[in-house]
Amino acid sequence: MPAPFEPPPLPPPALPAPEPEVDPSFRILLENERLAVVAKSGNLPCHPGGRYRLRTLETLLVAEAGFPAAHFVGRLDRETSGAVLVAKDPATAGALGRLAMARRIRKSYLCIVRGAWTEPVGPDGWSDVFGRILPAGDALVHRYRVFERLPDEAAWRGADPATAARTRFRPLPWAELGAPSPPPGFVALECEPLTGRTHQIRATLRGLGLEVAGDKLYGPDRAIYARLCEGLLTDADRRALGMSRQALHCWRVAFRDPATGGDLAAEAPPDAMVAEFLAAFGA
Repeated sequence: MPAPFEPPPLPPPALPAPEPEVDPSFRILLENERLAVVAKSGNLPCHPGGRYRLRTLETLLVAEAGFPAAHFVGRLDRETSGAVLVAKDPATAGALGRLAMARRIRKSYLCIVRGAWTEPVGPDGWSDVFGRILPAGDALVHRYRVFERLPDEAAWRGADPATAARTRFRPLPWAELGAPSPPPGFVALECEPLTGRTHQIRATLRGLGLEVAGDKLYGPDRAIYARLCEGLLTDADRRALGMSRQALHCWRVAFRDPATGGDLAAEAPPDAMVAEFLAAFGA
């Protein structure tokens, strides 16, 4: 009598790939029982996703800072440092989300870009740039966006609200950032996005012919970002970028506490980002 069929043993389950290294540093700038503003490093994702499961700001705030939960109100990309607004409970997250939708949370960023700033500057020192942010991803990089410029505020107001983008830029003196003389070929900009499109600052600057230093997606070659996702960055890629992270930092956040009605504001000094930039490109 033939022996009963026995299926071959199943292979052991594959172990998860090790998570990439991150910089887990963060600092609480402002906190009450419902919310906080936290400054994060330029190599730390806000929440779990993709290759990052445990090494995130969300897990650190719960495990190390004692937050009951961490609901981000406008998260930052992993390589963008600076201030992040965090709600500790769903009700506060909803209230802050409504403020964000109404554009009542004000944020300003610092970025350092390759090129020269040639946009007209108004009497207040700011340049107002109007346009649309449109998805243009493909099989190589699905997250890519393009900026389509509009001639003026009237055209912007007539654009589809889902794509309309308005950003204010102000060239900054290098001395204000601790650099006594400007590195050649770069300009420092304070940026205020007045709308909330994906990658608004970086895509707008790319559309103006500029690129944020160290930007793997909107920088010298977006194929660098595809190689980053596969863990295949080359030495040539790193030389082209110059920095290990992008030179974009959320500098200031101001909003009204939805529970008390009091005005709150926090500032995250950009010293670490500026120091890394100066170390990479010289002053």
